Amino acid sequence: MASRFGKSATCGLAASLLALLPGPAAADQVSGTLRVTLRVVASCSVQTQPLALSDYASGGPVTGTASPGAIDVTCARGTPAAVYLEGNRTLQAPSGDRVAYEVRANGAPWRAGEAIHVKGLGQTPIHLALSGSVPAGQRVPVGDYEDQVVVRVVY
Repeated sequence: MASRFGKSATCGLAASLLALLPGPAAADQVSGTLRVTLRVVASCSVQTQPLALSDYASGGPVTGTASPGAIDVTCARGTPAAVYLEGNRTLQAPSGDRVAYEVRANGAPWRAGEAIHVKGLGQTPIHLALSGSVPAGQRVPVGDYEDQVVVRVVY
């Protein structure tokens, strides 16, 4: 038996039926705000290199054996800090004999109790080049003398 509907009518009917089927669901949406915070705290670290003074005779230093020291202070960018050398600038031998000495940082005298004020540069350390000397005229026995100096950074 022959169909009374033509090809175009069949296609039109199929399209109409497809239109009645539910399509993809429309999604609702909502948004909010995420707060992200960070606190950068003041922080500092310190590294040292030993300072070796020139050999000494009671008349004054003997040249040729000094080795400069250093202090490198690294603080968070913009952090103000004060660097102190604690102690009384006295070397001591195992026998208990003592010798006074002086320290210079970047060429300037650094006296006991004085601070060198710095401001943090972030990852870049602040370099303090150290040198020292022993004032002439100290009459002390031959031997090795040493001082353990605490470097204190206040920030």
